[in-house]
Amino acid sequence: MIKNGNLYMAAANGPETNLSVLLLGEKQSGKSSVGNTILGRRAFQENTTRSSRENGTVFGKQVTVVDTPGWFSHTSTPDRVTQELLRGLTLCSPEPHVILLVLPTTSVFGQKEWKAMEAQLGLLQTPIWPRAIVLITHGDKLGILRIQEHIRQKGRTFHWLLERCGNRYQVMTNQPSASDTQVTELFKKIRSMMATNNRSWEIQNMLYTNLRREARMEGLRSRQDGQVEVEMRERHDVWDGRPGQRQRSGVSSRPVLSFILLGKRKSGKSSAGNIILNREEFEVYQYGQTTRSSVGHGTVSGRAVTVVDTPGWSLYGLADAEEVVTELNQSTSLCPEGSKVTFLLAIPVDSFYEEDRGAVEEFLGILGDDVWRSTVVLFTFGEELSGTTLEKHVEENGEPLQEVLKKCGHRHVVFSTETEDVHQVTHLLQMVERGN
Repeated sequence: MIKNGNLYMAAANGPETNLSVLLLGEKQSGKSSVGNTILGRRAFQENTTRSSRENGTVFGKQVTVVDTPGWFSHTSTPDRVTQELLRGLTLCSPEPHVILLVLPTTSVFGQKEWKAMEAQLGLLQTPIWPRAIVLITHGDKLGILRIQEHIRQKGRTFHWLLERCGNRYQVMTNQPSASDTQVTELFKKIRSMMATNNRSWEIQNMLYTNLRREARMEGLRSRQDGQVEVEMRERHDVWDGRPGQRQRSGVSSRPVLSFILLGKRKSGKSSAGNIILNREEFEVYQYGQTTRSSVGHGTVSGRAVTVVDTPGWSLYGLADAEEVVTELNQSTSLCPEGSKVTFLLAIPVDSFYEEDRGAVEEFLGILGDDVWRSTVVLFTFGEELSGTTLEKHVEENGEPLQEVLKKCGHRHVVFSTETEDVHQVTHLLQMVERGN
């Protein structure tokens, strides 16, 4: 059993002392071996036919590991296997803290394998991606090939899976001498994942609690809770843009400017959001893209600003269209009440074809007929213009791009990701405030 390390694993903001791990994957993926490696003993047999649960102590933490039968990737998965997967979820009562999606290095993992995985995960009816880690088994078969190069060679479908898991992955080999190190790395990633999922709530709760304590000491009991929270935000230089919340001192009393970023995959939306807020608010994925809408708040040129980053659509079926539609429909609800909402349609400065125009009209149409009146085309990767004027670029790209610009009232800005020029953001804010 692994005895090294002093890793503290905190369950999600609660008093739980037991960490629950659910193993999922196709047949012959090495799930049972992963469970044995984590627990440091032969707890599970190979060729699992029924879900089973085993307990152990890892790094001083009580850990429950649930092994499940593997689904079939090239033929229909029998109902008995699906029922066992559902039963495996109940063995993690109340819920698994981490879900390990086990894939061997030899797995092709193309569209057929993804559809088999998607079919089984969808039946579990529990949030998967915020607590999922891809666990790559048989790492010793890579030989001298680095894991990063192996991932690069795997193709788009595998990259998309990694993206949905927040680019979290761990490699395991069949070498006993390496098991301690690999489990240590895995548990560090589990800890980081859980901390990320809960950090925002913990910080806000702590600040709010501390200020209420200060308020009581200062005899401010007569203030309403909402006023106390405003003071907290002002003291800690924090403004989170929630409906009904006053802005901190030093921020204009004019309406909040809310920007909702729209566009296809790899369009540079997240980078544009970071440029607007002047910080790394939104993660820019190497192998994938945003899968859930996220929101950031800040102050730009004295104005309170909210930025919503949404999932990008795909022309080639690599994005879940229904998921994108759901996130777009909910995007405006992430903006503060009463704010002035502007949609930023991110279009990379490279090429724009008729199929791009069709996708833009289809997905923006979800937001209503009036969406074009409040949409600005945001040309990303402006450095690629290489001295060419934007007007010439638009002319060279032909009718599809010109038609989209026309629908937006020819409102547009250019962002370059290779410069810290504040004027590009200032120009955007001025355009929105002028209403043209």
